[in-house]
Amino acid sequence: MRSAAEIESLVKRHQESLLRYLRFLGAEEALAQDLAQDTFVAAIHAEFSDVEPKSTSAYLRTTARNFYFMWLRKHKREVALPGDDVLESAWHEEEGGDFGEGYQRALQNCLGQLTDRARLALKLRYGDNASREQISFATGLDPEGAKTLIRRAKEKLKECITRQVGKQDTYE
Repeated sequence: MRSAAEIESLVKRHQESLLRYLRFLGAEEALAQDLAQDTFVAAIHAEFSDVEPKSTSAYLRTTARNFYFMWLRKHKREVALPGDDVLESAWHEEEGGDFGEGYQRALQNCLGQLTDRARLALKLRYGDNASREQISFATGLDPEGAKTLIRRAKEKLKECITRQVGKQDTYE
């Protein structure tokens, strides 16, 4: 059995990336949290060696993907996903060798370039899952104005992140 320190270290190193991967597959935020927890519990009980971050990350992604597919089957939901090799290739292309840290830094830099109102609208929409009406109240815009604000903010973020990470087709 792994020590508490080893478990904590494993979770700290891989949790954010694993959650992004599950969201990449199509899992809703709450489901992604549950599946990530199941994945770490399975990994803790498994006899795999956590010696190299890339192989550990691949092991966790495979385990999480299997849990997600089992959840889909159990709830009789169908999601059209490409094969595992295509998923892994796309994931590695987007994550890069730094486990997505470059994208995270770019996002933080780019968020700082938005107006306070645009940041608030994005936080409400994607952080708090607020309705358009709630966002419009908080930003002082009508609901259509709030929708336009979010759309434009997302476009600015996409352009900014694309420039910073040097990719031409980010999030297409």
